[in-house]
Amino acid sequence: MFRKYIRIIAVFFIVVSFLIISFIADKLIGNSRRKLLFFSKNASFHTRLLLFAFGVKVKYRNIDNLSTKEKNFLIVSNHLSYIDVFIIFSLVPSVFVANSELNDEFLLGTLTRYAGAVFVERRNRTKLSEEIDLISDLLNDGFNVVLFPEGTTSNGDGILPFKNPFITAAMRSVVDIVPVCVKYRRIDGEDINSTNRDDIYYYGDAKFFDHALRLLSHKSVDAEMLELEKIEVKPEHTRKELSNLAYKIISSAYLSS
Repeated sequence: MFRKYIRIIAVFFIVVSFLIISFIADKLIGNSRRKLLFFSKNASFHTRLLLFAFGVKVKYRNIDNLSTKEKNFLIVSNHLSYIDVFIIFSLVPSVFVANSELNDEFLLGTLTRYAGAVFVERRNRTKLSEEIDLISDLLNDGFNVVLFPEGTTSNGDGILPFKNPFITAAMRSVVDIVPVCVKYRRIDGEDINSTNRDDIYYYGDAKFFDHALRLLSHKSVDAEMLELEKIEVKPEHTRKELSNLAYKIISSAYLSS
C-alpha cells in the first residue's frame, strides 16, 4: 500500500511537470513545427519517467530502424493499453493518431494534445481525406507518426482487424512503415493470464483513473516491444495490401511465444 501512494505522488509530479513545461512551450513557441517537435521530445522524456513510476520494465528488441535519426516512419502497432503509448514514445519521439473522443475527456484530452497528438474522427468520412493529408504532411515534415490501426484497445486474445484508411498517408508521402508489436509478459513476476490481464490491458468500459490506480498498486510489469520487418512503400502498393501485410506481420509476432 505504501508503494502505491509513493507511486501516485510520483505520477502526480511527473504529470504536473509535463503540463507546466508544455503550457509554457505552447505560449512561447510560435512556429507550429518547432512547437510540435518540442511537444514530442518533451512527451518522450516524461513517458520514460512514467514507465519508471508505474514499475514497467521494457525490453526493446530489434530496434535498428527506430533507433536511427536519419529517417522517419509511419509506426504501426497493436494496441492493448495506454501504456503502449508510453513504451513507444519513450523510445521514439513521435506524433500519434488519436481518436477525437479522447480530446473531450477531462485532463486526458489536454495531456494528449500536449503530447503532440493528431485527433481524427475515424467514423467521419467527410473529413477523412483532409486528415490523411495532415498525417502525410507530418511524415513529409520528418516526424515519426504512430498509428494504432485496430482503432481501439483489445483484451489481448489477439489482434483486432485493422482499419486501414490512414495507412494511405504513408503512400502519399512515400514513407516506409515500421510495424511494432507490444507485449506484456508478467505482472509482479506472474505470467499474464485471464485473472490479472485486466490490470494492464485497458479496454471495454474500463475507467482510466480506476485502472491507473489499480496498475500502480502492482510492484512490476514486464513488457517488450519488438520492431518487426520494415515495409517499403512503393507506388504499386494499394492501401489494402499494406494494411494486410502490416496486420499479418504484427499478428504473427503477437501470437508467437
